[in-house]
Amino acid sequence: MPQVITDQHIVKGQKQHGFPMRKWKISLLGINANGEEETLPYVDHVEYILHHTFEQPLRKVTEYPFELQEKGWGEFDMKIMLHFADKSTAPFVLDHDLNFQTGHYEIAHTLTFKPDLKPSFLKLLNPPIETISDRDSLLSSESEGKAQKRRRETTLKKNTKRIKEDRSSDDDSQDSSDAGSGDEWSNEINIQVLAQKFQELEPDDLVELVTLVKANQTADMYVKEDGEAGEFHIDLRTLGDDLLKELWQFCAKRLDQM
Repeated sequence: MPQVITDQHIVKGQKQHGFPMRKWKISLLGINANGEEETLPYVDHVEYILHHTFEQPLRKVTEYPFELQEKGWGEFDMKIMLHFADKSTAPFVLDHDLNFQTGHYEIAHTLTFKPDLKPSFLKLLNPPIETISDRDSLLSSESEGKAQKRRRETTLKKNTKRIKEDRSSDDDSQDSSDAGSGDEWSNEINIQVLAQKFQELEPDDLVELVTLVKANQTADMYVKEDGEAGEFHIDLRTLGDDLLKELWQFCAKRLDQM
């Protein structure tokens, strides 16, 4: 079944009509009978129908996980139209409430189809149960990197201060055609292992790590501090090999001293 994932946060220092501007991101993931993520091979593309005040309110996204990022100040109801691989099957419309009550929320939807579906489409609807991780060993190195990007999120806590390895982007509002783009994982540093090392650091070391990242930050990196939520977000895949190596050495040195 498809699951709509919404993430949003306040853009500091930006207001409109007296309300804070927010960046939000919507993704459409597949969830199998085991509650694990799977792709949606039966969905050809997705159209997001936004509030009419948006420039180009109809947005088309063609690649899984059908991610759309935008920026605005108001909540509104939108339509998410699923177009299927079988063109003879009518599109399915999901009603989605874009709200700012929480920074992250997930809503699962059940699709219903007419009984006279083509066998080829039925096969896409009912693939063998397997997760993204089950298929990793069969993917090429490039495809494997893309699959892994969708699975990682590590949260580190220092009292009320948290560091998150986040897969979202804090770049300016972008067209849906750019929503799935991004650098591949470093070939030399294991991102997942590095994120695990973050969890093992002492609070004082985390503060020093944050300072190190901010000192080497460039415009291409996704590094965001959310003071209101007490969080520090880092998308490790955007940091570049040099900084990743420095962070790796930093963690290795601190953990060897424990």
